[in-house]
Amino acid sequence: MHTEALHERSGQKLRTDAPIDHAGKGESFAPTDLLATAVGTCFLTVMGITAKEEGWKLEEITIAIDKKMTTQGARKIESLSLQIEMPVDLKEDQLKVLQKATRDCPVLRSLNDSIHIKVKWNQAQKKKNTTLNFVPTHVFRETPQVTFFDAGVNGSNGSDVVIHHGAATSPPNDDDFEQYYVHYHQIDHNLVLDGRRTFTLLNPDWDEPHHVIYLNQRMGALQIPTGTYHQSVSGKEGSMVLNQAVRDKDFEPDKEFIPVSLRDRVDLRKAKAADPVYWLWDDGRIKRLKLSCTSSSKKKIRI
Repeated sequence: MHTEALHERSGQKLRTDAPIDHAGKGESFAPTDLLATAVGTCFLTVMGITAKEEGWKLEEITIAIDKKMTTQGARKIESLSLQIEMPVDLKEDQLKVLQKATRDCPVLRSLNDSIHIKVKWNQAQKKKNTTLNFVPTHVFRETPQVTFFDAGVNGSNGSDVVIHHGAATSPPNDDDFEQYYVHYHQIDHNLVLDGRRTFTLLNPDWDEPHHVIYLNQRMGALQIPTGTYHQSVSGKEGSMVLNQAVRDKDFEPDKEFIPVSLRDRVDLRKAKAADPVYWLWDDGRIKRLKLSCTSSSKKKIRI
């Protein structure tokens, strides 16, 4: 069910596969995905041409496309929904010019009479400047092979011990998609009591939305703010973590520990794709590292 198309002038190749629900394995774009992609890339292209003519420098523009196929009758695309996220600093008059330009998209003109196409424009919100907090532990007594330390966190009104027996992932994955917990009425403070644990934090509202923390006891208690998606993983030796939580009056355990899959969350997949910030213990202190390999001006499309 695989095909390969060759663009003769550039030599670029494009591969497709039939979708899982239509005799394929979904290992690449489906042919109907390419049609949806053509709409999105056409929008981005005409906006880019218009911005160049106006002398504007555009930052990142993201288009997420939801493709809906017919369920009855001949199999075809029933509708396309485009969610367009424009740069945070774009002025209103600039937005209107770019919106008008997309109406001249030739792909849109070709499909308007046969497919219902819905377009929603959003302007990105200014991201919060964030940094992670680690509440230090206070060692108040040590004897041979024994350490006494204060694990308390000011304001904590709930605590739980989470034990990973071996190479555990919490929450477990949803097939090939990672899952994360998120709390809206609880601030976590995770302190490693035994072993080491790697935390991944995702927060689309942060200017740096992707953090990886190689947490050990000497780093203190990692604070995870509300609204932050988090997953933790242990190595084969396992680990034990004490969480000293700060819970507000609306905290309900049944609602605060529901895994969220990346399967249906474009915003979280985008956050995960961002260059991660790494936190680790090195040379007696917490070190923050970031390796960036992305450019400052990008246009993206996701289906």
